[in-house]
Amino acid sequence: MNSHNPGNQTPAGEATGPGESRGFDYESANAKGSAYAKGSPSASGSGVPGDLEEPVMAHLYELRNRLGIVLIWLFLAMMLAYPFSEKGMLLIWREFISPEISMSVYSPLEWVFARLRLCLVFALAVSIPQIFYQLYRFAGKGLYPQEKRFFLKVVPASFLLFILGTAVGYFLVLPVMFKYVIFYSGDLASAQLSVNSTLSAVTTILAGFGIVFQAPLLVIFAVKMELVKYETLKKQRVLVYSAILALSLFL
Repeated sequence: MNSHNPGNQTPAGEATGPGESRGFDYESANAKGSAYAKGSPSASGSGVPGDLEEPVMAHLYELRNRLGIVLIWLFLAMMLAYPFSEKGMLLIWREFISPEISMSVYSPLEWVFARLRLCLVFALAVSIPQIFYQLYRFAGKGLYPQEKRFFLKVVPASFLLFILGTAVGYFLVLPVMFKYVIFYSGDLASAQLSVNSTLSAVTTILAGFGIVFQAPLLVIFAVKMELVKYETLKKQRVLVYSAILALSLFL
């Protein structure tokens, strides 16, 4: 008669001898399945808390919806600004161009296109917060908490720096530039400035100064991403300032 010895029993999931396979661990498998179902970091593989793996088409649909919201916002802002665009054009002309110089158009639709360009610039300016908000809603799901905090700090700072740059261009650079150009060419040719070309120069300079004023944020981002060391920037600060100045002149 064989006696039953409890001490000789093999625990579940352990090998009973050489060459024998281990038993199936149901508890471990269930735990892994629950992790995938709940969207834990180990399930998605990204390490981002609450980040669920979604099909590519789902991301494309969401991107389409976000872009649609931004385009609708831009369209409404342009429609609201269009009735006032003519007064805006006259204001710009009085601010930067001599009142003695009349506006010139060289195509039947140039005046309309110039007004639409001014409306688009206004719409982009007032839509910047909405654009960043939709970007955050789309990309925020895949960001770590510290990255979200960094994003929420950078966006307002970027907006304020852009406004500061456009203000410098509007109040300091454009008046001096147009007065110098008109005075320099006054003895050689009569000034007949195109409305569309003048507005294009104004918007390009304003946007250029707004972009140049983003340089501090780019430097902070480069240091944070360890693309460059702070000590290196400190030693080469003259070169950095020269590069920023060259970029502003190029734009």
